[in-house]
Amino acid sequence: MSDSKETQVLIAKARKGDESAARRLLALYHTRLRARLQRQMDHVMRSKIEPEDILQQVYLEAFRALSQFTYQGPDSFLRWLYAILDRKLIDEHRAMRAERRDVRREIKPSAGNNNQTTYVDLMARIMSSGTTPSRVVRKTEAVNAIENCLAALPEHYRDVIQMRFIEGLPVADVAKQMDRSIGSIHMICHRALRQLREEAEKMGITHDE
Repeated sequence: MSDSKETQVLIAKARKGDESAARRLLALYHTRLRARLQRQMDHVMRSKIEPEDILQQVYLEAFRALSQFTYQGPDSFLRWLYAILDRKLIDEHRAMRAERRDVRREIKPSAGNNNQTTYVDLMARIMSSGTTPSRVVRKTEAVNAIENCLAALPEHYRDVIQMRFIEGLPVADVAKQMDRSIGSIHMICHRALRQLREEAEKMGITHDE
């Protein structure tokens, strides 16, 4: 069976919830996707994130959007996957640029910091200067405000924020505890803080000294 014919059969089965077909579809295109990814990742990105981490994001998005794919001849599915991969790479480059801009704001808790002070630091970190908040959170409110925002995040985002920014653990220690690469933790940190900021903005919160 040719790749194009097999692809059409596997897509049809995967759309019906056939997990083995979905796994076969991944295997069919994994090598070519990984090769394209390797060619486009620069040395900075390679030092911060594993190719498989990006590919997993590509696969997740692809299968969520599988019903939107229209077969248009040989290699059309591969081109569709390439487009998703390219968008993910653009997202990762943007995330890394934002992370570099945020380096100067990196939290370095002192040994005497208590939870309240650290929560206030975290509140200050996530506040966007471009927002027009409807409510101001002072120090006495920061803990409850952050906890409410954290509750809306995925569990692994909460874990990273707790270990990295509340407990003040080094990235390497967080990576070890979560059994992930250091680059993966950097990316999770950025995404977790971005989503935490979005949750705070939904609540109309900002920080005031």
